[in-house]
Order: sequence, then structure tokens, then C-alpha cells
Amino acid sequence: MNDSIDLRQLRYFLAVSEELNFSRAALRLHISQPPLSRQIRQLEEQLGVQLFLRSKTGVTLTEAGNVFLPEVKLTLQQAEKAISVARAARSLNGGKFVIGYTTVFERSVIPDVTQELLPRFPDWQILSRGNYSVNLVREVKNGTMDAAFIGLHTDTQDLAVEKIIDDPLVVALPADHRLTSKRSISFADLRDEPMFWFERRMNPGFYDHCQTFFQRIDFKVNVIPEPADHHIMLGLIAEGKGIALVPTSLQCIKRQGVVFRKLKEVTNGLSMGIAIAWSRQNPSPVLPPFLDMVRQVRDRRNTK
Repeated sequence: MNDSIDLRQLRYFLAVSEELNFSRAALRLHISQPPLSRQIRQLEEQLGVQLFLRSKTGVTLTEAGNVFLPEVKLTLQQAEKAISVARAARSLNGGKFVIGYTTVFERSVIPDVTQELLPRFPDWQILSRGNYSVNLVREVKNGTMDAAFIGLHTDTQDLAVEKIIDDPLVVALPADHRLTSKRSISFADLRDEPMFWFERRMNPGFYDHCQTFFQRIDFKVNVIPEPADHHIMLGLIAEGKGIALVPTSLQCIKRQGVVFRKLKEVTNGLSMGIAIAWSRQNPSPVLPPFLDMVRQVRDRRNTK
């Protein structure tokens, strides 16, 4: 490899190759688009090959780009592993352990074992941050996050995954909606109702799971774009802008003007849940006791 090619350029290439759009890749990398484009052009010049075909609608990988992509992934994974091993070697003097959690669920439903971890690892930083499940999985794979609570049905290839919580879907309705008179609601009741729904790119695995279920019961979502924040969405529901399918845990958010009703069809295959995902190659000494504590919380809840 050319000595002047660095890991940053490889991360930029990976982001563009996965998003196939410079604007989305720049947003994901938290940079503006012009420097991203410059770095990709510079990388192509250094390699002496064109990696992307550009068009007004986006980009596609060239043959050289397709060959380059798996090698870049391996290089970045190995680099992150080397960094993790080096950091783990100083475990007696402390380090950093990063926990991710999906923002789709209410935070309180996700096991929080930070207070139990701190006495055992007093010199360590135990950090947590929220994001969409697909982004959390990417961070765990890249080694920038040690473990993550993700929504079920997320693509977690190459990671270890354990189911932690079931959180059935319920219907969130405006308080004055005609269906609030019912104790439980069927999808036949919801036909043609404007419904807040997420884009597939937010979680392709769960999106496809839902679409398979909807096709089986011959139901089509009358889609309204879903806001990123569920507090905002509940506010829009209270204003009568639409309805939504949400995890049961969101009922703990007391929003005036919003009521929740059970779904009749949940037991027939449509569900949400939370799993913990981690890499088996992660050498962090904090990971095994962290997983044990999470399992203990899960088991206590299941016996109640």
C-alpha cells in the first residue's frame, strides 16, 4: 500500500461504499461533503484506479472498488483489533468501555448495569451512547463500541447476539380517535389510517420483518415519515396528524392527548425486542462481567 494512504481515507471509502451517496456518507462521518470528495479523489489518484462511478442520483462501485472493499474492511477490522488489544493491555490502570443502546425503545426498559460495573473497575470509564441499531452494529464491528443493546431483526452478521427483552407493539392514537373505544385493535381497523413509519435504511432487517408480516395479512401502511425522536412523534399524534405502532415501553411517556391500545395480531408474528450484541474477538476485561450482569437482570425480570 502507498505509504501516504491512511486509515482515515479507508474509513471514508467504506462509508461511501456502504451509503452509495456522498451526502449521506458525509453526514455519517460528521464532516462536510467537499473534503470527503477530495479525500476519495486523492485515494483514487494514489491507487491509480477509479473506485466509484458518479452520477446525479448517487454512486456505484467500479470493478476495482468492489475488489478493494473487502480488503478495506479487513484492514480496518484488524486495525481496530490492534487498538483494542493495546488498550486492554493496560487494564490494570484503567481504560474505556463503551455501551450502545437503541433509541427506538424507551431508555428505562434497557438494563443499566453501570453502577454495578464501576466498583469492579474503578479506574475505567464506563460510557454509553444512543443511536439507531444499524449504526450501533457498525460501531461494534469496527471496535469503537464494546457492546450494544439493539432492536431485534437487525442484521448482526459476525457478532454474538443474545435476546434480552420482548417489547410487544401497541397502537398509539390521538385521544379523540374513533378507535379509542376499543380495548384492542386489529390491522383491519387500521386500514387506510395515516401511520408514522420509518425508512428502510434506518433498520433494513426489522423493516423487512414487518413487510413480510404485512404481506401475510394483506395490510399496506399508509405511510407518514416518522420523526427521529419519539417524543416529537407522540406530540404529532396528540395533534391528530396520524397514528403509530410503538413498543409497549413507550407507554411510560405520559403525553397528554395520546392513548395506547393493544394489537390483536401481535401473537401472530409481529413483535419487537431488544438483544445485546458484541464481538467475540473483543479482549476487554470488562465485557464478560458486563454480559453476566445483563443476563442476571434479564433473568430476574423473567421470573417476576
